[in-house]
Amino acid sequence: MKSIAKKQGRVKDKATAPSRRDLYDGINGFFERNRQAFFVISMLLSAVMCFLMFDVKITQSGDDCDYILAADDFWHHFLFPGYHGALYPIVLSPVVGLFGMNLILLKLLSAVFVLLSIWLFYKSFRGKAPAVVLVPSLLLVSVCSYVFFYACHTYSEPLFMLMQGLFIYFFSKYFLCAEVSYRLKTDWRKYVLLAALALGLTLTRTIGYGVLVAVVLFFLVQRRWKDLLYMAGAILLVFGCWKIFQSAVWSISGEPYAFTGLLARDVYNPHLGMEDFSGLVKRFVDNSHAYFSCFLYQYMGLRPEQPSNYVDANPPLTVLTYVLYAVSLAVIFKRNKTLLFVGLYIGVMNFATFVLLHTIWAQDRLIMVYYPLILFFLLGGICYLLRMRALRKVFFIYPVLLLVLCVGTLSITKNRVARNLPALQQNLLGDQLYGWTPDWQNFVKGSQWAAKHLEKDAGIISRKPTISKVYTGRDFMGMHSAVTVPIEMLDSLAYSDSTLVAVNASTQMPKGELLQYIITSAKDLTVDSVQTKGVFLYAVPNEDLDSMIGMIEERQMKYTLDFNSIMEQCRAFGDVRIYDPEQMYRQLVDGKVDYLLMPQLRMDPTRKDGMYINTVHRYVWYISFKYQNRFRIVHVVGNDEPCEIVQFIR
Repeated sequence: MKSIAKKQGRVKDKATAPSRRDLYDGINGFFERNRQAFFVISMLLSAVMCFLMFDVKITQSGDDCDYILAADDFWHHFLFPGYHGALYPIVLSPVVGLFGMNLILLKLLSAVFVLLSIWLFYKSFRGKAPAVVLVPSLLLVSVCSYVFFYACHTYSEPLFMLMQGLFIYFFSKYFLCAEVSYRLKTDWRKYVLLAALALGLTLTRTIGYGVLVAVVLFFLVQRRWKDLLYMAGAILLVFGCWKIFQSAVWSISGEPYAFTGLLARDVYNPHLGMEDFSGLVKRFVDNSHAYFSCFLYQYMGLRPEQPSNYVDANPPLTVLTYVLYAVSLAVIFKRNKTLLFVGLYIGVMNFATFVLLHTIWAQDRLIMVYYPLILFFLLGGICYLLRMRALRKVFFIYPVLLLVLCVGTLSITKNRVARNLPALQQNLLGDQLYGWTPDWQNFVKGSQWAAKHLEKDAGIISRKPTISKVYTGRDFMGMHSAVTVPIEMLDSLAYSDSTLVAVNASTQMPKGELLQYIITSAKDLTVDSVQTKGVFLYAVPNEDLDSMIGMIEERQMKYTLDFNSIMEQCRAFGDVRIYDPEQMYRQLVDGKVDYLLMPQLRMDPTRKDGMYINTVHRYVWYISFKYQNRFRIVHVVGNDEPCEIVQFIR
């Protein structure tokens, strides 16, 4: 009897004892109970970050100005914004039309887009992913300074984040729910709505076409054939109607980027031809290193902040990222279809970005739009991985990881905010250029001087014409790169009454009117046993050859009459640029150019090392080698890193 009583007592104790909760249950329960409060906190933090990272100036690339000017053209001339994504300028156009190029107002609109995208991020995944994944992701994004840097600029990224958020919200609402309806008579609207939102993504950024691939992949792996069929029909309908409407209203609308340009070896030197398969693989690898090992880990606070768009690749981190992605995808494949769709989406979008975009275009903003989703997916994958039976005892790694991410993110945000606040204070007090280095201040001031003092009908060249126009309201002409000619042009050089003379490049050039081409090379060219980066190529009349050679030797310049040796070197090196001063001169004349702004914009914005963007300078130099006294300085702005305003005399 006694033993029976003891057994009954033990059973009673076991039955009445509360069930033991593991670490995951405790943390997830905490976030679940306080989910709404954390959401409010994250939105407040996001609003504060929008203010602390606000910048009244445009960016030095000038790409943000393109959208403003495209919006102005759309509003006043109904020109379709074909070069960049069309939707963003169209959205901006009423603001520009009613209030002018008001930078502060336009930037506030970007902040609203980002805040709405964060709100949609929470609404899309609430109840569809563990709170221990959703809430920390939300909080980390709300204090990430990189996200809010672009929340105050007129790039298309804020609108893309909003359109992306809208698409995922409605996709989550209709296709990631517990029960899915297939009654086409009543449900056709959801397919058309999703197709319209997909169209909005593609019109905001061309990479938006990737969302169609992600949707197809999701329906395929889920074996949802009816959804795949209905969605395909809706896409054909919506995209087809848009193309018909666009063609009817805008007969000439242009394309954001030519596909051939994306696949070229050098988008700025098309004579080098198209990229081959091995080149695309190398591009994918190099971009993976830049965007993943550098930019992504800076966002997470796991790598120190680097100068703007500086890429310090760390291949092991790239490999780790891909391993985490693959493991996360495998772990959540049958456990959470919401995270599965997010994983497929970010995989497709980043793969397309890394293959199609040239490595010289590496910019953190191109991956920033996916950062909230990448963070959400990776945290979800790690969380589900550590919940597996064999790893439950080490689940403590997850909260430790969250703590590390929080400390790292806040550390970088603190430094960036501290740098931005002094400039923001002065900008709000009226000094709109405070925070820029002297080279950029002088460039904008030079643009303003030219707009005010030069003839109203004068054609003015600017290296950054959109920036010049936004700050002056006057049209400027662009000069994005010096014109080159293909190497095949040299093959056709043959003169019966002249001799080709190749001379080591020197500013003491003899008889400039005989100059035909200027050849520059990344590698050293050999001219009469002397190594040089540049060669002047002259066509000298045979009767003047002796006097020309005498003049060259008198000036102790190296030369060769063996033109074939120069050609062989050019073909062997491949990376050579051939300039035609005559063609460049004619372009200025035919373009009715009267003045050129020649600022010394730093090659590396973070330091003053004497290296500056010399595109306009090279135009002037190369033309001056052949045509004397064609340029005259009329005004100089600034003593340190000045901007010269030069008159072109036809």
